[in-house]
Amino acid sequence: MALAALALVGSSTGIASAEGETIGRAASYVNPDTGAATENPNVNPNSECETPDRTDTQQISPPGTTTNNVHNDACFLKFGKRVNGPASFQSSGVGVISACPDPDGTGPEFSRLTDTNGDGRADLCYMSAFQTTGLPGDREYHTRLNNTGPAGTQRVVFCSDANANGCRDETNKSSIAIKWVR
Repeated sequence: MALAALALVGSSTGIASAEGETIGRAASYVNPDTGAATENPNVNPNSECETPDRTDTQQISPPGTTTNNVHNDACFLKFGKRVNGPASFQSSGVGVISACPDPDGTGPEFSRLTDTNGDGRADLCYMSAFQTTGLPGDREYHTRLNNTGPAGTQRVVFCSDANANGCRDETNKSSIAIKWVR
């Protein structure tokens, strides 16, 4: 009976299932940053969780800057609504995760940016919840990607991550790819 109650709570709130996965389909996209200094004109201006553009070609940033960073946003969708739960962005290839913002500022939720493979580049952004700051972008997860090194492809996987250890062991995930060029 307890397991049935837990499953019922998970399915009614959209927070987590008995297995620890966020209920709702993962959807990751490149934010076009329309009107911002980092605007990506080759990204669909309507790119969002429901209509994602998952690829971008971006010029490498000058050394020591984030001039050409890419804004990667995501959410979990269930029956057309955005639902909350712990999540991660995990990067591979060239580039780094350059920002992993706290989802609620000074509240109880948190984010953690780490280098999981010891190569000196941040490659995992864990967030305990989606953004709830009262600002545009609420009910989504956000990260920034940057590259000041070699040209190549950066792949970023967004996933439900109840155990806070990255996306490799998760099944509910969505990915984007950035082609960094000189």
